[in-house]
Parts: sequence; structure tokens; C-alpha cells
Amino acid sequence: MLQQLRIDLHDLGYRPSVAATVTEAHNVLEHERVAAVLLDLVLDEGEDSGFELLTWIREHHPGLPVIVLSAAQVNSASIRRAYELGASSYFVKGNVPMAHIYSDLAARLVERGTGRPGTYRFGRLIFDPTRRTVRLGDEETRLTQQQTALVLFLAQGSKPATARGLIEAGLFRNNAAHSTVHSALLTLRRRLDELEPGLGGTFVHASARGYSLVAVHDE
Repeated sequence: MLQQLRIDLHDLGYRPSVAATVTEAHNVLEHERVAAVLLDLVLDEGEDSGFELLTWIREHHPGLPVIVLSAAQVNSASIRRAYELGASSYFVKGNVPMAHIYSDLAARLVERGTGRPGTYRFGRLIFDPTRRTVRLGDEETRLTQQQTALVLFLAQGSKPATARGLIEAGLFRNNAAHSTVHSALLTLRRRLDELEPGLGGTFVHASARGYSLVAVHDE
């Protein structure tokens, strides 16, 4: 099935990367800009390796769609566990046409979320791109159109986005200075701080590699 997936995905215009272990998957997700994950629950390490990877993905890349494919974990308890851990979809190998999987993948790439229609959930924080709002508990703040686009872009992939990458993605003018990008993200973080002090810096994480989104959990 792996070989068929690679051929089909190439034919559909995607650029698939393959990882056989949790460690390899971590490496791919940290060094490539991944838009979605097709996850086999049984990796080389054993039966629980896929669940462990799904947990890690939701913790480190909360907005990344994860479509689970499994032939071994087909009982209702495993399916329920996968959804509870944040799976966007669950398919049993051999029980559904490949076209259904590809159709679901295309839909997830349009949604750019975790399978919750209309909204993205990052731990306690809920982002609604249609209403351009971010909610934390009973508190809510409204984002500008550009701020909404920034959050959406950062939610699309796993690799941190640099100022250059955000400019090349069309979120800023082609001749925009990197300082303009950093200033816009600082303004976004300050807007989020209105919901809770320090929230902006926690959710919109800045590192030497760029900007990424981090799920917000209770301490």
C-alpha cells in the first residue's frame, strides 16, 4: 500500500515524504514544511508507536491534519483512542477505496484544521478564521485580516516559518523588510495577550528557526 500511496500522491501533484519510525517522522516534521500526515498506527517500533507519534504531533503541531490508516488497530477502542488523541480521519486499510482517502486528504488541506469544521483548536485556544476570532475560555478577541492569514499559514505546516517564507507566501509585499514581518507578528502576539497575559508569546512561538504555533494548555 505504501508504494501505491507514493505513486498516487505524486500523480495527484503532492510531494510525499516517507518515515518508517517515530524518530524519522520527528525529523521530517521538524525539517520540512508538511501540510498533512497520513499515519499508519503500527510503525517499525511496535503497535503503540503510531499513537505515540499522534500524541507528539498534536502537542507540537496542533493545526496539522492527521489521517490515520490502519489494518491492525481496527477495533472500536483503537478508533476512539485515535480520535481522542486528535486524528482528523480514520480509515481501515482495504475497507475503503483509495479515492476516498485522497478525497479526504484534499478536504483536510482546504480546512487546514484538525477535523473540527470551521475552527482550529490549539489546546484551550480556539481559532475561527471565518469570524477572524480567537477564543480562550469566555474571552474572545478579533483579528485583522492579515493577522488571520498569518495564523492560518502557520497552522498549515509543521516547519517554522521564517520572515522570508511569509513574504514569499504572499502575506506581505514582495519588497517588505523582514523587520516589517517581525513587527506584524509582535502586534499579533500583543493582541493575543489581551485574552491572557503572555498568551501571544506562548501560542505564536518565536525561535531561531522561525515562527510556529504551540498548543495552549492549563499549567
